[in-house]
Amino acid sequence: MTKNCQLLLILCIALLDVTAANGLGALISDYVVDLPAKSFMLTGGVAVMLSIQLAFSPAIGNWSDKKGRRRVILATTLASFLSTLLLLHVQAGTYVANRVAKGGTNGLYAVLRSSITDLTDKQELVRWSGILSFIVGSGPVVGPMVAGLFLLSTSAVRFDPVPTVLFLLAVGVLNMGLALAFRETNPKREELDPDEVKEKMVSSIKVVTLWQQLNESEEKVPGIKPVFILNMLGTLGIGYYTFFVAFLTQSQLLMSTRQTAVFFVYFGALALLANVVFFRFLAHRVHKRKVIIGLALLGIVLQVLYAFTGPSEIMLYVVGGIDALTVSVMSGLIGSILSQITKAGGGQGEVFGNIQALGGLASFSTALVNSLLSSVSPQAPFVFCALSLAAVVFWSLRLPDTARQYTDA
Repeated sequence: MTKNCQLLLILCIALLDVTAANGLGALISDYVVDLPAKSFMLTGGVAVMLSIQLAFSPAIGNWSDKKGRRRVILATTLASFLSTLLLLHVQAGTYVANRVAKGGTNGLYAVLRSSITDLTDKQELVRWSGILSFIVGSGPVVGPMVAGLFLLSTSAVRFDPVPTVLFLLAVGVLNMGLALAFRETNPKREELDPDEVKEKMVSSIKVVTLWQQLNESEEKVPGIKPVFILNMLGTLGIGYYTFFVAFLTQSQLLMSTRQTAVFFVYFGALALLANVVFFRFLAHRVHKRKVIIGLALLGIVLQVLYAFTGPSEIMLYVVGGIDALTVSVMSGLIGSILSQITKAGGGQGEVFGNIQALGGLASFSTALVNSLLSSVSPQAPFVFCALSLAAVVFWSLRLPDTARQYTDA
């Protein structure tokens, strides 16, 4: 298998996994229909998944450093498939159990990032890790885009989540097949100490410990900490992705399952196209920090427009289209810079796992805040995301020189 085929395989594994994790889209409401605070529950499931990710990602990354990437990818894709089986029984308990189980497999993304780092040079790393970062960071819209194509194919699927779950199970089987085709990128082998893995998981729950490890990484590779903080702020800024289902179905828009699927196909396809074009042709030619600042400023304006969309689907599609073609690039761009710095420090899966865990903490925070705010008003989460994007602008302007050697290149 050629290097480019291996890299495409990595992106496909990530795309299918985020589809399995997020593909239910508006059909999630069928699992929480009898619960109070429906808007809170629609977004709260994402928060549960990301909180579990905090404990498992560093341990999974460390496992891939010691025993190789391939076996970890095989194990996590299998576990992801098994977690989807829980959704065949449509009730709130199985949905929560699925989110918990899926959170335990999200360390897969750290391993995929490490695999790209293993295979690429500096310029290629920006391109491939940028697209991967977009796919992972935009999972709440990319997943429903892929599943939405299936959902639109038959009317029965729009009213019963089980056929969609069967489709997601088929996606999981396909992903396990792709995992079998994956060739090892980290051939070294070391003894894996179960006590060490357990310690990694326990330490991950202690956010202070993870932060101390990030400080240690900063001493080895100056610049990684400020760029990581930028990445966390960017994650908070696009937190409205996790809120989209609740916004489309519970606000004045009151979109049906079919209408929601159409929007996700539209938004996801435009965003995917924009990111592929940007990272294929433009990313290595632009001043990255200036682009991040410009996109964050535009994102603030778009948050205001989302909040004042009201019942107008036309305005939603206009604002969403601009968002997908522009601001969606930001998370991938910051993620690619972070991958560059991590590669400079050795590209260890454990480091990516720590980044995935702390990034999951940021995602958990924004999902939790958006869940609480959405129970007050469907527009409130956009205010929080606008403030987070303002913080992205502020932090980008204050980046130290150690970070600017990567962001201004």
